[in-house]
Amino acid sequence: MLLNEMMIGRPLEIFVTREGYHYRVVSKIEHVSDGCVCVTPIASKTRVFEFLETDKIDLVYREEEKMWKWRSVVGGMTEVNGQKLHCFYSEEEGESFNRRNAYRVFVGEKLVVEYLVYDAKHLRDFDLTQELHSEMVFNYDPDADAMRADCFRYVECRAVLKDISEDGAGLYMDQKLEPGDEITFDFQTKDFGVINCRARIVRRLESRQGSFRYYYGCRFKETSRNLSKYIYEMQRKQLRKARKQK
Repeated sequence: MLLNEMMIGRPLEIFVTREGYHYRVVSKIEHVSDGCVCVTPIASKTRVFEFLETDKIDLVYREEEKMWKWRSVVGGMTEVNGQKLHCFYSEEEGESFNRRNAYRVFVGEKLVVEYLVYDAKHLRDFDLTQELHSEMVFNYDPDADAMRADCFRYVECRAVLKDISEDGAGLYMDQKLEPGDEITFDFQTKDFGVINCRARIVRRLESRQGSFRYYYGCRFKETSRNLSKYIYEMQRKQLRKARKQK
C-alpha cells in the first residue's frame, strides 16, 4: 500500500523517536498525493509540533482489519488549499503490520502502577458552583483552580509487567480499568537504570495469573530514552538462551 492510497478522514498513528525518547500521536488524514499524506496539524494549545531532521518517524494506518506501517518517513509542514497541515513523505510501500506480533521481551517484574481517578459528584458540584459564580464575578480566582484540582487524585496499585516492546506492554493488575484510561509506571533495570512509561489501556482480559484478576494490553504514549537499549539487550539475551537450548 502507498501513502496516496490512504482514505481522507481516517486516523493516522504517528510514532516519533527523538533523542531516544518515544512519542505517539494520532491525527486525521486531510489530503493525499503521490508519496505524501497530510494530517490535521499536531499541536498543544497554540503551539504546533515541529519535526526535526534527526527525528525517526514511523506511520501506522489501519483499514478495517488490516494495518500497514511505514518506517523512517520524512515529516514537515505544507499548505493545502490555504490550510497548513503536517505532511509525511515516502515513496516506499507500507509493510503489512500486526501490532500484537511486534517483538516483545518477557520481563515478569513486580511494580507499582499509577492511574488517575476523580470524585465525580465533587467535580460536578464544583463546576456548577463555578458556573453560577462566573455570572457575578469576572476576576480570575487561583484558589478555584486549586479546589478543582482537589477533585482529582492519583491512585497506586500493584502489578506485574509481563512483557514489553517499543510500542507497548502487557500487565497483570487487580484493579479494574477501562480501555482509554491512562497509566504510568517505572521499573528498574540492572544495566539501564529506571525506565519511565506512560501508556493508554487498549484492551482488558480476565486473568488467571495468580491473584491478579485482569490482564491489560497497553500502548505507549511516552517512554524514557533507555527503553530501546533495554529491549535490544533483552532480545540478545533471550535469543542467546534459545540457541543454547536447541
